[in-house]
Amino acid sequence: MSNTSKGAAVKGSKFMMQIAASNLAKRIIDKHLQDELIWLSPREEDNYEEYQLSETKVLDFLGINSNKKKLFDFWPSRQPQWDGIAIGKESGTLYLFEAKSHLRETISNCSASSATSRSMIKDAMKDVAKNVYHVVDMGLIDNYWMQENYQIANRLVFLQKMKEIQSDASFYEDVKLVFLNFVNDYTWEECEVVKEAEDWTKHYDKIFSKMGIKRENVTEQGLIELNYYAPHV
Repeated sequence: MSNTSKGAAVKGSKFMMQIAASNLAKRIIDKHLQDELIWLSPREEDNYEEYQLSETKVLDFLGINSNKKKLFDFWPSRQPQWDGIAIGKESGTLYLFEAKSHLRETISNCSASSATSRSMIKDAMKDVAKNVYHVVDMGLIDNYWMQENYQIANRLVFLQKMKEIQSDASFYEDVKLVFLNFVNDYTWEECEVVKEAEDWTKHYDKIFSKMGIKRENVTEQGLIELNYYAPHV
């Protein structure tokens, strides 16, 4: 589950994301991505607020007219909140960050209570699963896209939809989804710490396999898996 509260964090992936995007450390991500990032969130001056992509502040950042919120009609009004949002200064690439610092953080189920919302979400999942990743087994979509790996799945949906919306935006030309996976996050109990970068790679291999996705396909669509050694402060 994502921690969507405002303010400085003291533990876990939210804390590590705030450090990674800070003025002190952000050059590390720039170097990994070979791009200088301009960050919308999280920023200390904004109390580390996280945003949904349909919010006016984000639409302005992306150069999308706020009257075009209908572009997000594929999803209920309550969207995912992103751990980080940035645009490459030279590349014009929109980077959407999902941060994790222990393996259990990747487990989540769709919690939408209304039948209408669940139907909208499932339709969007089916569209991307079938037309982008060639997943036609509804059992996989029900059990691993809507359940267990729901957060990973909805990030893949928004990656695709933001690529489709790009023609209505002035300030970005491409989209990348960055799974920022922290290694050796000392803020967790020893038994929960991911100690090797390859543990994250193996973990996502299993997730994609369950979802019926070929790793090369998700990479082609714009996923970047960045294993980041947790900074000590």
